[in-house]
Amino acid sequence: MTERDWLWDRKISIKKVKGILNNPLSEEFLYYSALLLSRKNEPREVLKYYLKPDVFCGNWQKIKKEMRKNKWALNAVEFWQAIYEKLRDKYKIEVQKKEVIIDPICKKIGDNIKKIRKKNGLTQTRFAKKLNISQQLVSRIEKGHENPSVITLKKIASALSIQIDELIL
Repeated sequence: MTERDWLWDRKISIKKVKGILNNPLSEEFLYYSALLLSRKNEPREVLKYYLKPDVFCGNWQKIKKEMRKNKWALNAVEFWQAIYEKLRDKYKIEVQKKEVIIDPICKKIGDNIKKIRKKNGLTQTRFAKKLNISQQLVSRIEKGHENPSVITLKKIASALSIQIDELIL
């Protein structure tokens, strides 16, 4: 771990940042949390040295919103969303969230994608690489948590060597 690697362009000590990250009520907490998670993709390091898992999970929705302000951080949002979901399940952290309503059409398409992907012997990771998207996004699509665009469905159908209507039927 290089302590300043993710703070390379900021004039602030690592000690001060760690203090901010340990205080979710700090005005700078969301800014530095979003910066950290946008620049670091080492969950063990982040959750050991910078953000406690309960602090991360308890503030993830706000941090995610802050991260989405920067388009270059969108892949990091997907990555940390998956980490959040694993931690939430592992620690059985109760979070207040809106009830997720899964559209039946998205669920059906996701189920079809998963079935055909598995039939083709592809893991989510290998499939994601073929599509040039993250494995986490593949997972969310297959669960029906995402509403993929027509262009994305076209890419998925092509990667699976099928017609697009086979995903919908």
